[in-house]
Amino acid sequence: MSVAADRWRAVRDQPWQARLGIAALLLAALTAVTDLPQPLQSSTAAAAALLALLAMGGRPWRELRQHPLPWLILLMALYSLVHAAVVAQPLPGQGYARQLTLDADPLKVLVYALAFGWWLARYPRWILPVLKLLALGWALWLLVQMPWAQVDALAAATLRLRLGYAENLTGAFAALVLLIALHGAWLCCRGPQEVPLRGLRGDGWVLLSLAALLVLLFAQSRGAWLAAAVGTVLLVTMGRAPAAAATRPVPAGWRRLLPGFAVLLLVPVLGWYLARPAVLQRFDGGTVAALTVLQGGPVSAAAPSVGLRLELWRFALDEIARRPLFGWGLASIHPQLVAHGIEWQGYVPPHLHDTPLQVAMGMGLPGLLLVAAAFLLPLRDVWRAWRRASRRRGVLALILALGAVLLVVNLFDYLAWSNGYMRGPLEIVLGCAVAVSLRMRRGEPEPA
Repeated sequence: MSVAADRWRAVRDQPWQARLGIAALLLAALTAVTDLPQPLQSSTAAAAALLALLAMGGRPWRELRQHPLPWLILLMALYSLVHAAVVAQPLPGQGYARQLTLDADPLKVLVYALAFGWWLARYPRWILPVLKLLALGWALWLLVQMPWAQVDALAAATLRLRLGYAENLTGAFAALVLLIALHGAWLCCRGPQEVPLRGLRGDGWVLLSLAALLVLLFAQSRGAWLAAAVGTVLLVTMGRAPAAAATRPVPAGWRRLLPGFAVLLLVPVLGWYLARPAVLQRFDGGTVAALTVLQGGPVSAAAPSVGLRLELWRFALDEIARRPLFGWGLASIHPQLVAHGIEWQGYVPPHLHDTPLQVAMGMGLPGLLLVAAAFLLPLRDVWRAWRRASRRRGVLALILALGAVLLVVNLFDYLAWSNGYMRGPLEIVLGCAVAVSLRMRRGEPEPA
């Protein structure tokens, strides 16, 4: 509590804009993975953080103009204005206004992430608390949305878990929280012995990581499972401190046995759940379905989700080859899917289930390059900061692992920025990366 009090005391003596900016950032993190009504969503808090930034006058711009991200955002805005005019069609829902609105969705994420990043670069001690608040908000949302009366069906794998939004999002957000909780437990394990309630805080993070793991399993999202595996490997391999193992503090008492007991318990539980017939069915026939679709055949009944995604990807690549420069417009993708008869038992997918292909077909290859450059540039700087860092490498590894999770899940679905609860976690994680990028380019030390 004293550390949190010190952090807030440092902000309390700052101008009102700083207090508003940090408070808005904390509220945005707390509500980032919730589907609350619009005034309570993270986008409202993000707008408040942006207004506080604008109220600071010319100082933020003098600092931000030295970074390439604002110029990429400006270039994307100009491209979107021209692109929407080129691809607009005189059809319902495909006019200039609608095309421009969808083109502006990634711009919203980048602008809010830039505002978050500036505040966090100025107050870097808030980076880790912001990520922890995201995990806390998810835990509260889980308690409210968990279908407690259907736990038996979840355990039997006959029901996929939804926490107020789609199963794939449920799994993706659980993967993010799992990494944050693992990092929190790791910090408590390595922290000084004199920290108050260190053991109880570590136990809390362990329980949260177990809850996130169960939600990840129950959501049955294969993309989220892969993302969690990739993120965990990155966090474990990159988050190791450079100090020798002999100098690491050892948990006292029975807590030193917890990691071994957790592994012994989780391995058979994971094996038992993944061996359930309903889970195996999500993989059964995938190879046959893939070969059938790639050879031009219809979606296989054995693995419809695999076959449908491959059919969507094959369709997208053909359409991108036809119009590579400006694409067809994001608002025109779903009508084209309907026109081409891509469906499964009456279900017509609303998008291509792949964010890079969605952007490439909707905004053209130049639009894809601009979006990729804007989103990957801060993460590249975090990687550079991690390579240079002599300490505090854990938080940098956590940001990179969270970015990897968001990247992997969006390779298998379109979960980037369609609505508030999709944009919220992306804005928070990208904002942390922008903060590290700003500090690194100014030659300031890594975040505490």
